[in-house]
Formats: sequence, structure tokens, C-alpha cells
Amino acid sequence: MYLNHSKMSAYKAANTVIIAACGISSFFNLLFIIFISLSSHFDHGIAEAMLCLITSGLMSIKIGIIIWRAFMLHRVSKCRIYNSIIEEDHDGIIAYSSIAKMTGRPEVNVIKDIMWLVRERYLINITVGRTAVRVDLLSDEREFVTVICPTCGAHNTIRRNGGGRCDHCGTFMRVKEN
Repeated sequence: MYLNHSKMSAYKAANTVIIAACGISSFFNLLFIIFISLSSHFDHGIAEAMLCLITSGLMSIKIGIIIWRAFMLHRVSKCRIYNSIIEEDHDGIIAYSSIAKMTGRPEVNVIKDIMWLVRERYLINITVGRTAVRVDLLSDEREFVTVICPTCGAHNTIRRNGGGRCDHCGTFMRVKEN
């Protein structure tokens, strides 16, 4: 419901191609360096040394790309965890501290992860709360109703058959079905 499956699939496919291409070309670079080093046909002059140096530099860059892409894949994989937590919520508002407790991650990291995943559109139909302490879930209008806070009179949107806290004063409210 909140996971952008098409973007996740495209990212994984592109990531696989990039990692495979860098890995295969790094392997051939390594073979080239070994061949030059063990070859008795070359007198191992400056040209061969420069060629080995350039090849090993390119190989280092490719290995760096592989590590970076693996790190990004790990970061995107957290998207599924956050999605399952958000889908199980009943009132439409989840505090970052609750998500941090469920995932065992520091709250600061949870906030950074969710903000990045929403900004990059891996998680959709989600908006970060104004106070930056909760995630407000968006859905079809029929699932949410507008409730006026009995304490301060502010208009709040909460899930039908659920409850939530006022965005302004923090009063907990329940939707009363007629």
C-alpha cells in the first residue's frame, strides 16, 4: 500500500547491472595486472608500470562503486520494514519513537531513513508530520475523517474507526461512528 513497487524493482534491476558490470570489469583488470606482472615479454619499464597503475586505479574506483551500491541497496531494503510497520498501524499516525522501538534502530536514524525514502519516492502516500515526531499516513478520503479537537478546536484528520492526537495541543481523540 505504501511501498512503490515499480521504483523498487527498477532500482534493484539497475543496481544488479551496475554491480555485475563493475565486478566483471574489475576481474578482467585484475587479470590484466597479473598478466603484465608475470609476463617475461615486457621489460617492465615506465609504460608498463603506468599501465598497471592506471588499471589498478580504475579497478579501485569500480570496487568503490560496488561498495556504494551495496550500501544503497541495504538502505533501500529498510523500506520494506518501514512499510510493514506502517501498514499495520490503525490510527494513521505513528511516532518515530514507536518505529525506533519496533526496529531497534536509533530514532535519529529512523527519521533520516523515512525522510529519505519519502523524498526519493520509495515510500508513497506518506507524509512526514509537521512536528517531525510522527508519520502521517495518507489514504483514500473515505478512510479518514476530519475531527474537531474538543480542547483547542483545531481540525484534525484521523482514520475512521480509530483515534489520534491533535496536531496542535496533543489531546487524544476517538472517532465516534453515528
